[in-house]
Amino acid sequence: MAAESLPDPSTDLDDDILLDQEPPALTEKQDFTGDLRGALPKLGLRNYWYPVILERRVGKTRPVRVSMIGEDLCLFRKENGEVVALGDVCPHRGARLSEGDCHWAGTVACPYHGWVFNAEGKNLAVLGEGPDSNVAGKAGTSARVYPVQTLKGVVFAWIGDEAPAPIEEDVPEEFFDPDTVIYANDLIHWKTNWEVAIENSMDAHVNYLHRDHLQTMLASPTFMPRGAAGARVAFTGNGFTSAVPPKPQPEQDEHTDAGIQWPKRTIRKRWAWIFRPFFASTHVPAPMPQSDWWGTGHRLPGMFRAGIAQTRDPEGRPIRPRTGGLFGFYTRWPVAVGDWFTRVWYFQNTKPKSTFERAKNWLLYWMLYRWLVQYNFSQQDMSVMENIDFEAPERLSGTDSEIVFWRRLVVTKHRGGRNAEYTHHGKTVDIKRPESQRA
Repeated sequence: MAAESLPDPSTDLDDDILLDQEPPALTEKQDFTGDLRGALPKLGLRNYWYPVILERRVGKTRPVRVSMIGEDLCLFRKENGEVVALGDVCPHRGARLSEGDCHWAGTVACPYHGWVFNAEGKNLAVLGEGPDSNVAGKAGTSARVYPVQTLKGVVFAWIGDEAPAPIEEDVPEEFFDPDTVIYANDLIHWKTNWEVAIENSMDAHVNYLHRDHLQTMLASPTFMPRGAAGARVAFTGNGFTSAVPPKPQPEQDEHTDAGIQWPKRTIRKRWAWIFRPFFASTHVPAPMPQSDWWGTGHRLPGMFRAGIAQTRDPEGRPIRPRTGGLFGFYTRWPVAVGDWFTRVWYFQNTKPKSTFERAKNWLLYWMLYRWLVQYNFSQQDMSVMENIDFEAPERLSGTDSEIVFWRRLVVTKHRGGRNAEYTHHGKTVDIKRPESQRA
């Protein structure tokens, strides 16, 4: 099937249909059909808020450099301790400000000639020329300033050329809830493109690729749930969420035409009953999102959110979790560092009801679930993605329809800006943008 007229996934894609996609040379006049990979922004969408660094990593005497979304930032602290960000290039001769020093609180000095800048980017002095310098403070000598906000110990920056949008539109709602505890990790990097990283959570790979994830090996009698299948989704205004509940799974899949069963054996049933109570007892529930804008699924500028599982059966009876799951509400946010290098942020939030529960969650996160979810489970994804040929022809199945929708959304925002109207040919959730909580 030619890629020029890709059908609407919400109506035309069935699980047994494959779509051949040859990456064409896209032009601005083409509509959003066919293979859009060539039109995707390699370094992510601009004019959005992004996580930059954990606040505790920014010291008082030396600045810190962070590269992301095609920009290099120099972070240091103001006199009151707040983290600020300048462009990591001195307007004098292009030296890296992040290689300099913070000789005085609220300033950073270029390592080359000693140009000193404050948090507003103003050039206060030129140490190399002395007090008689005729350059300090002159027009054109200021460094670029990035709008930043620190929330729950995470520094966020506005990356773009337009005036900042309300941060509540781009940063999940739990960062503004005083009762929510957020565990954040900014140390994981994947050798892949940010778009490959975000698309990873949109298809039906989960129960195959992660079949030997430790929690599955120990506590699942056969294979783990299929997870995100991407077959039917609803547009939420800032991304997509599943529009259909998961289907019950058999103990083994019967591939009649091929004459095979999967999994090949069900030997894990012999020990799953032993380990399942442990994972069930250490389960940390996910707080319920306050709005569909920040519910489960994929959200702009490029994050995946999960964690809400069915808690009652069709008759309303409580369901005890079979395993520990993802630990609270889980957000994975890939942020481009380079064309094929991505920083993968993990945020897992909980809402403890007591000091004891807070301490218990802290121990479970640091002693078990941080490694189990972010490393043992998710690094299995990276092991495949770093060698993906993202320019090879694709044959998409019905479970890949969210990928098609997502690419259309990203290209729409990339070409037309964050407020460009996206037309979704499928179910839409009628919700409002979050209101600004800033004073």
